[in-house]
Amino acid sequence: MLRTQIGDLSLPSPLLTASGTFGHDPAALAFLQPGDLGALVLKTVTPEPRPGNPPQRMAEFPGGVLNAIGLENKGLDYWRREVAPQLEQVSMPVVANAGGHSVSDYVAMVQAFSAMRGVAAIELNLSCPNVQGGIQFSTDQNALAEVVAACKSQAQKPLWVKLSPNVGQIQPLAIAAAEAGADALTVCNTLMGLLVDWRRRRPILANGTGGMSGPAVKPLALRLVWEVKQVVDVPIVASGGARCADDVLEYLVAGATAVQIGTASFRRPQAISEIAQELRQILEQEDLSLQELRASLVWPNPVSC
Repeated sequence: MLRTQIGDLSLPSPLLTASGTFGHDPAALAFLQPGDLGALVLKTVTPEPRPGNPPQRMAEFPGGVLNAIGLENKGLDYWRREVAPQLEQVSMPVVANAGGHSVSDYVAMVQAFSAMRGVAAIELNLSCPNVQGGIQFSTDQNALAEVVAACKSQAQKPLWVKLSPNVGQIQPLAIAAAEAGADALTVCNTLMGLLVDWRRRRPILANGTGGMSGPAVKPLALRLVWEVKQVVDVPIVASGGARCADDVLEYLVAGATAVQIGTASFRRPQAISEIAQELRQILEQEDLSLQELRASLVWPNPVSC
């Protein structure tokens, strides 16, 4: 009932983890029931270890979470040695997430992930708002096309490209990524935000700004999914504030093929299994399939004056 296809990749469910919310390895899968998670999307890995940003790096607000982790990770060598062997034992597709500061960084990550038997697809994180350098890839069409094309030429696995919401127009960037060879587009990364401690007259996060995720970003992300669907044919993986089955179905109707669950899992580690059960119940009660719901949004006709 929930089986989903993203290009050549067959998934047991349209529900995926969002990069950065389930860590670097399969340990968190213990919270979920078999068949509920479609793919395990792992935290970003960079060629060299990164300490990340100084604390305070995360803060809650009524609509979600603001984070400035800064891509903290132990680097490719550690990941290849300690994590990759664990991934070969995972019973579902694993999507590795690649970060970097240059085209050569991303190409090296794609080559390394392509050689790992436990990796089924590669997601390029070209749009993290919490690190210095590399951000031009998410905001400049030519730079985006260059890095995607270079990675595609070396990729032996499906290549997903994660787009940024922090742009004036997302459609030209989606077109550039698709034409350069992206097999799927993840829409979207976190939205730049600021939280202030007015008593101290300081930002709450040590980094100043951070990436906003959680329910507050869903309307924006829904719009971006719909806009991207209008201009590309590649599958869209939605990411942004989904926390229940209705949220997931909204994304599918807007044009997504699958939906990543991120911030919701911080509070409820079992959230993906709960959502999967809700989806099955709704589809059965409504006598609907995921396929007939996808990209079925009927846009209102403009009212003439």
